[in-house]
Amino acid sequence: MATYLVTQATGMQSQWVIKHLLLAGVKVHAIVRNLEKVPPTLQDPRITLFQGESKNVEEVLRAAQGCKGVFLNTFPIPGLEAQQAQAVIEACLKAGVESIVASTVTLANDKAVLDDPVTVAADLRDYFASKAVLEDLVRRANFKSYTILRPAIIDQDYMVPHSHYNFPELPTHGELVHCLNKGVGLPQTDAHDVGKYAAAALLDPAKFSGQEIDLVSEILTIEEARDIIAKVSGKDVRVRKRTPAEQEETLKTVFGQRFHLVANARDFYSLAGVSKEVAAKFGIPPTSLEECLQREKDHLVASLP
Repeated sequence: MATYLVTQATGMQSQWVIKHLLLAGVKVHAIVRNLEKVPPTLQDPRITLFQGESKNVEEVLRAAQGCKGVFLNTFPIPGLEAQQAQAVIEACLKAGVESIVASTVTLANDKAVLDDPVTVAADLRDYFASKAVLEDLVRRANFKSYTILRPAIIDQDYMVPHSHYNFPELPTHGELVHCLNKGVGLPQTDAHDVGKYAAAALLDPAKFSGQEIDLVSEILTIEEARDIIAKVSGKDVRVRKRTPAEQEETLKTVFGQRFHLVANARDFYSLAGVSKEVAAKFGIPPTSLEECLQREKDHLVASLP
């Protein structure tokens, strides 16, 4: 039975990768920082847990032994992210791992975004530059196969604990307070889909070799997202745009809303056809926000006041 390595295994995307790998009947080596804080999803006899840091080559090397492929999930801190990627790549190549799948973000391959005044004003230049470096490291590594996945706004950001860092008033007041201009659409991705594509790429590296895939299921305005959240949860959910003063203060601590400034200056509706193209090419249909929230309805309801 084949074995695959998953880094940052307690992360949401990594947990979905593991779920789909286990559904395929394979084994998983999972790297976690603390064996005392392992979520229930990782407490499975088919998962071998390794305590370690992704930036530590020797710790990753120990976990990578006997693995065919690796899912690279990094922590989005400039500097640390490249350090983690370099360590995982070095260790996995030493261990004989043949394929790598990395998750970055929409626009990571767009060089123009780095010098866009909007990106700079949103204090996201270093964030996107770090993702671009990560992608280059993966491309240049000597794996037999590499795949890059670029998810957008993750659907689970509307639920705790992630909503605290994206829409902090949602879990406390049932209100989507935002920085978006009227009619602006946000590209959405279900973490379930990241897991499904990553697992598929690991299990069939020949099919996914060299593929760089934008994972965007749909484009939604904040009002459309609100309507879906309210419909599925059965709760009253309100929408309000921040005042300029609120926005300035909020963006210091609510990292996720910096992307609202980028969305205000871009037409993400140009990505609307991507999901159909990707689904047709790889045979994996996208999951809509409504489908995601229906699947996780209990969690959604518990995430709202």
